[in-house]
Amino acid sequence: MKHYFLVLVSILLMLSGMTFIHASAAEAQLFDPGAKLSAEQVAESTGILQKTADSTGMNIVVILGNEQRSEITIESMTDSTYRQIYEKNTDGVCLYLDLSNAPSRYNYLYTTGLAEFYYTNAKTNPRINQILSEMKSSLYTNDISGALSVFAEQLEKYYSLGIPEHYYVYDDVFHEYRHVENGEIISTLNKPYHDPQKILLGGLFGLIIGIGAACITNISVHSRYKFIYSLSPTTYLNKKSVHYLQQTDTFIRERTTKTTIEESSRNHSSGGGSNGGGHSHGGHGGGGQHW
Repeated sequence: MKHYFLVLVSILLMLSGMTFIHASAAEAQLFDPGAKLSAEQVAESTGILQKTADSTGMNIVVILGNEQRSEITIESMTDSTYRQIYEKNTDGVCLYLDLSNAPSRYNYLYTTGLAEFYYTNAKTNPRINQILSEMKSSLYTNDISGALSVFAEQLEKYYSLGIPEHYYVYDDVFHEYRHVENGEIISTLNKPYHDPQKILLGGLFGLIIGIGAACITNISVHSRYKFIYSLSPTTYLNKKSVHYLQQTDTFIRERTTKTTIEESSRNHSSGGGSNGGGHSHGGHGGGGQHW
């Protein structure tokens, strides 16, 4: 009904000589081929998801799967379902809930556009994994409507938190990095951000190598002169032509120098940075979880 109203308004404005441009609103759609929910539950859950779509500006598609499928089939089905409904380069997510009788079921969340950056799949920032985990308790009790409500809450939660600082994704199909600047997705051939911790660690490692090289050089120099003794007057004498009337073996003085080289610990640990490392495949991201 809403779409018919917008079309009617557009026609009226065009007839009056005015131009009318409207942005496509985000939508929420719920597919339940196995009738896991009642008609009332479908309407209620769709309404909840629509509110989240309105607040985030992202399309939301949910598929309640009722057949046993492989992980690859589920991921491919989720990808193709979203792309058949919405145009390329749109912002949105598509959730597949595995409600089959398989011994190990697999839920998958597809992300595209800006959703890739709000709902991250990096090891250091696994938001998708956390979203799917939050729904498990409801799914275990067969509360599908409750799981969808949790899903909507999680989407809004991470949208409100914003894109993690210096977050980027690497697309292994297009071989490019993508990040967001001023709300726009930017593609580059080189990594857009560098982890300051790794830079500091690299500099520290180089300093340690330099100190180690200096110590080795110092030890080498000491070893070279350690076995060189001072010359004695007898060195230049012909022992066959010299006769000693008296010999005395006397130490005038003795001085020993000892140098101790202390080696500091070289074990350094580095934690993973929180600024990036997400993965993308052909312009979209995603992540799955068994339950």
